[in-house]
Amino acid sequence: MKKLSYILSGLLLLGSSAIFSSCGDNEDFWGPHQLTDDEIAEMARQDSIKQAQRERIDADLILEYKVEFYLSGNSYDGAEVKIDMDQIASLFGVSKDAVGIALNGDGGIDVMGFAIEGSTHADNMTSSTSGAYWGHWWDAAGNVCNWGETAMVFAEFWYDEDTGEGIFNVGQYPGHLTPNQEVKFIEAIKYQDKRVAVVITAIGRERGEVKADVVATNKLTLETAPNDAYATVPVEGFDADAALAALGASSWSDVDWVATNADGSYAQEYSADAPGFWYDKEGFAGFWGDDASVFATFQEGQIWIGQMPGQMTVGSTVTINFSAMYNNKIVSNEITVVITAYEDPETAPEGDPASIEKDITLTKAYDADWGATEPFDVKEELRQAFKMTTYQIFSALKSGEMKLWVGEVGSDADEDGDPQYTADAPGYWLGSEGQRVTWGDEAIVYLNLAISEESLEFIGGNHPENCSPTGQTIKTKYIIEKDGVTATYNITFEVSAQ
Repeated sequence: MKKLSYILSGLLLLGSSAIFSSCGDNEDFWGPHQLTDDEIAEMARQDSIKQAQRERIDADLILEYKVEFYLSGNSYDGAEVKIDMDQIASLFGVSKDAVGIALNGDGGIDVMGFAIEGSTHADNMTSSTSGAYWGHWWDAAGNVCNWGETAMVFAEFWYDEDTGEGIFNVGQYPGHLTPNQEVKFIEAIKYQDKRVAVVITAIGRERGEVKADVVATNKLTLETAPNDAYATVPVEGFDADAALAALGASSWSDVDWVATNADGSYAQEYSADAPGFWYDKEGFAGFWGDDASVFATFQEGQIWIGQMPGQMTVGSTVTINFSAMYNNKIVSNEITVVITAYEDPETAPEGDPASIEKDITLTKAYDADWGATEPFDVKEELRQAFKMTTYQIFSALKSGEMKLWVGEVGSDADEDGDPQYTADAPGYWLGSEGQRVTWGDEAIVYLNLAISEESLEFIGGNHPENCSPTGQTIKTKYIIEKDGVTATYNITFEVSAQ
């Protein structure tokens, strides 16, 4: 018989020379108690009941899915899971559009999205800890968490009214999952007295080494002007139909893209807008940052190239490899990017520069997602005031020859007399009185002059936590100044109620 025992506590009276014993014949009361077979069986039964309770999912409908995706050390990539909206709608006795719209957060019926904890199967009535109205970050045990050190995967739901599909975008926290690690989590929905559990097992897979033959090579050249706004330009001469035929693929959606590493191997994990890669100054696969030169991406049958701001000056050149791969075949695209001088399409207005002053109003509804106002175009006013082309104004603001101030010229200048921009330059975070502040507790809105070779626009947004959701109005003065000429804008920034 299996022996299990426990020791019953004793009672010791201070100052007494004797230990009390029990009355009657129970002379071994203080010794170890040996559990009987019946007691052991009862304990096992109770443990099995508790375990069954922990494993039971409290739901009228349980939908189970498995999703696999490649591991990433630098992106939140994952895959989509389409859930059965028809079964859910049938259980609830409503249309799937009604369910989907409500789960998008757009009102309608009183459907509640929540979660069920993996460890205890207890309800967690928080509707979201991720970026969607319904969805959560999950730790390794399948418990709800926030973005951070313990986060492994996330789920974000979206209902497409055009197709009637309910989709969970399941992604990863970069670098947290190990190869073949499984994270099982439970998203849940409640409507009236009916409950649905969506059980998803997410698995991160490691990419294998590329073993493919180059079946075609394209040598392409792109001449383009410097660009500091991440704008992309198409690579002329790329024949998408011929490349697809050489690969033997029926659709570009089936094709993967690779870049060349310094050791000659292929990089498969996208580092730019998928499918796409950043490249270093030697033209090898790299990452965004000071060592980056350009990035390449493929959209709508066309290869596009963009630049790392401030890194590609006139006369610089880099050759990259951005290649298409399908079914062990590669179409190699060797692209030489040459940075040429910008050809200004405008002519500067005639006459002498003259200062101007304008009253303008920017409006937007409060939001918690850093959304921006509609752009407020001031290009023509600035062209006429400074008698410069848009490109000349853009270049002067980038170089610091032209400056943007808050309140008055020279306010809050650094030791060299230059503005200290606190938002995207040229721009500022503003406090409740319209004063220049840094990002933090005082910041209510940001207001920038968004500039490019072709556009000059004011654009702003509210701080999700510091700006009042019931609405807030900020008044400020922005002064654009060059060589004593100023363009002054008295700005009213109205954030309306959510």
